[in-house]
Amino acid sequence: MRDILFKNLTTSDRHRRDIFLSECSEQHGVTTKTQKHFIYYIRDHSFLGNSEKLGVWLKKYAGKGPHLKNLSVLKNYDSKTGEESFEVKLAGHLYVLREQDIFDVDFTQIFKIDRKGEALRKKAN
Repeated sequence: MRDILFKNLTTSDRHRRDIFLSECSEQHGVTTKTQKHFIYYIRDHSFLGNSEKLGVWLKKYAGKGPHLKNLSVLKNYDSKTGEESFEVKLAGHLYVLREQDIFDVDFTQIFKIDRKGEALRKKAN
């Protein structure tokens, strides 16, 4: 059995996008739930009408690239029940150049895996 849930939410002013994907599957007595959650927020938008403005912008922000603010990895294992969970959270900041538009974007990405079931309990003991 496999269940998939997908949500794509965008605010009315189009400055925030929230994408959520969840998958739940059961195989050999083990239930695995995987979640991916992506949040993007546009802080600023600049229009560059000509290549001179692009050159000025590149000189100002050259070498800054994506800025990683936070990275966390959590792993949990319960030896009594055999249940395990794993989570990675990444938060940062980046610039996106699309044609003559530059977007200043904050982002958060979360990835989770939870596994539980009778088969894991037997394997732990």
